[in-house]
Amino acid sequence: MAVVVAAALAATVAVARALLPNTCAISEAQIENLSMEMKYDTVKELLRCDGVLVSKEDYGPIVIEYYAWRGSAWPYGRLHLEFMNSTLQGTQKLWLNLSLSMRR
Repeated sequence: MAVVVAAALAATVAVARALLPNTCAISEAQIENLSMEMKYDTVKELLRCDGVLVSKEDYGPIVIEYYAWRGSAWPYGRLHLEFMNSTLQGTQKLWLNLSLSMRR
């Protein structure tokens, strides 16, 4: 039974990781340097790579863009940032760190 659970968990982690954005792996320390109202170019410089544009909503004078970055957490880390007219207005971080050890 434990083997089946472990295999299912491994498959789930593999699928989740495959869906992560294809960007550099950013750390929590880099995320802590971000603040609201930063321009996209400043965020890109602090994170050391471009995000992946997930979606864009254009309302004429207001343009909202959602970008995603892959986190350095294992097995899963993801950062989504919301920019309104190229200015940071929202953040969503999903960080899952697992530590595995074998006991004898």
